[in-house]
Amino acid sequence: MNSIRLRTRRVDRCRRGLRGRFYLPFALVAAPLLLGLPGCVSRAPRADENPPPVGLETKPEGPQLAVLDAVGESGTVAAGVAQKGPILVRFPRSDERPLAVLSFAPIDINDRLGLALNVRNVGREPALIYADLNGDTWVRGYVSVAPGHTDTLYVFARRKKLSAEAVEKFPGMHGIPGGKMSLWAGIEEPIVAQDLRVFVVAPRAETSIEVSRVRPFGSSKLPAAPDFFPFIDRYGQYRHRDWPGKIHDDAELKANIAREDADLGAHPGPADRDRFGGWATGPQLASTGNFRVEKYDGKWWLVDPDGRLFWASGLDMVGTFQSTTRIQGRERFYADPAPGGNFLSRNLQWKYGDNWRDPLNARLLQRFHSWGLNTLGGGADRAIVEQHKMPYTALLNSGGRAVGGIDPDNPAWVEAMRRALTTAAAQLKDDPWCIGFFVDNEIHVSYDPAWWEKYYRQVSAVAKELMPNKLYLGSRLDYHDWPDVEPNRFEIVRLAAKYCDVISFNFYKFTLDDVALPAGVDRPAIIGEFHFGALDRGQFHTGLRSVVDQNHRAEAYRNYVGSAAKNPALVGALWFQCYDESTTGRFDGENYQIGFLDICDTPYVETVNAARSVGYTLYALRSAK
Repeated sequence: MNSIRLRTRRVDRCRRGLRGRFYLPFALVAAPLLLGLPGCVSRAPRADENPPPVGLETKPEGPQLAVLDAVGESGTVAAGVAQKGPILVRFPRSDERPLAVLSFAPIDINDRLGLALNVRNVGREPALIYADLNGDTWVRGYVSVAPGHTDTLYVFARRKKLSAEAVEKFPGMHGIPGGKMSLWAGIEEPIVAQDLRVFVVAPRAETSIEVSRVRPFGSSKLPAAPDFFPFIDRYGQYRHRDWPGKIHDDAELKANIAREDADLGAHPGPADRDRFGGWATGPQLASTGNFRVEKYDGKWWLVDPDGRLFWASGLDMVGTFQSTTRIQGRERFYADPAPGGNFLSRNLQWKYGDNWRDPLNARLLQRFHSWGLNTLGGGADRAIVEQHKMPYTALLNSGGRAVGGIDPDNPAWVEAMRRALTTAAAQLKDDPWCIGFFVDNEIHVSYDPAWWEKYYRQVSAVAKELMPNKLYLGSRLDYHDWPDVEPNRFEIVRLAAKYCDVISFNFYKFTLDDVALPAGVDRPAIIGEFHFGALDRGQFHTGLRSVVDQNHRAEAYRNYVGSAAKNPALVGALWFQCYDESTTGRFDGENYQIGFLDICDTPYVETVNAARSVGYTLYALRSAK
């Protein structure tokens, strides 16, 4: 058996609210090459899943990389031995994130989709395994592996920016044909891979895996076909690829109505809900006529106006106003550009007729009930909200844009904030369907706790004056690396707990198993945004968390919402967003595959089934000991 150098990694003890450092127990050794060890083994769908879709090409694969070093627990034996066989990794039971760092000779993967590695679960329990490329937490993948099985973990490469050549050819797009994706974070081009950090999150038992066949996968080269343009068809879809559910003519659009009607009729929604979506067969608490929060049986809950326990599960940005794309200057992209760049609206007109808005709004609400959802998240269309058939959260802006930015020391901002909340109060304060309201979103003005105390104190005072019966849901802190954040961010969360009824986070993570509030903070919290996306249905960007296909996306949804529902502090999780972003990018270039519905108003069946599997058992899951 080959041996490799072992070392100890350190991580923050943030989960327990401590600032110190500590050592993770960890074991990592090279295992012998096992006869019959599979190479790239695809994840077999369970009986309740759809068959794997087509559309994403993970071939060609590059050469297997020799692991030169692995970092784990203390002890050094024969450092620097190249490993081509499986490497056995044992993660101990932990409240933290035990990890191993696999290093290899730097390799250029700029024209690849990313790196892949085989993971065999040699333990007795299912394992969720995560990996970061080059230590970047935004270039992350994950895989779920059953005991005795092998699966492939894909880590998609993402760039801080696209090359000048790519921007010139595809302006205004964060993801482009071929598979190159840009984000505000990521790796600088050219992407040179040098290590993978493989880890587990808060494992409840020892986790043992074998890692093998680290290699590049796929091709992200820019298309060079002379007839590539136009590459967007009349429906706003990618023209050069096919996939399940793609629309080819108007007849298919209309046929989808009857097909979906049958599905909705067969799935009318959970039977244990009251009129607000609360737990009708659960405990009866005091009825106040408004949503409130209460800690019940050791867990925080929302309580609906009729006094029933409520856990918020829903979608943000419900409506069609986020679906326009730029035509001017990019005319060669489109075979038949939609008026105003709104392919979704034109598709809806072709599908439902000229007066499509009313039937669409009714269908959206029917869909959400059928899918096991109970909340319209931030940014919902008022025409849908005002039907009073589903509770909603409002997303308000404090008025900083009009006065040069959010500044609690600026009287002009204070006055603008009051005006904004006064206007909102006219609609929200007496509406029992309004759960509460966020004010602002992902504020990046300051990380000074003193600044935040002034901000939260002033917003809270005006909010409680104008809307005393509505929950102030905070400012949706974008702490995606939580609990690995700086100490001042813990203090900001403490201040949010002091002034907000509910603390809100946008958590773009794969799991919330490691999420706990700072020590001494006992307040409810809600997730304002999360999502996952793939490249197998004609979109060019996965969004903020990448999965390999729609079945993997469905699994990620179940894992995330399941971990949220089990967390005693969390009272809800809201997916961003209802529809996919435009294939060629919204106003700022985002073109993510992040909808429950695509640009042709077709539901993603795999994600819908995942939502039902969680939503129809939501209250049993939440109330379990």
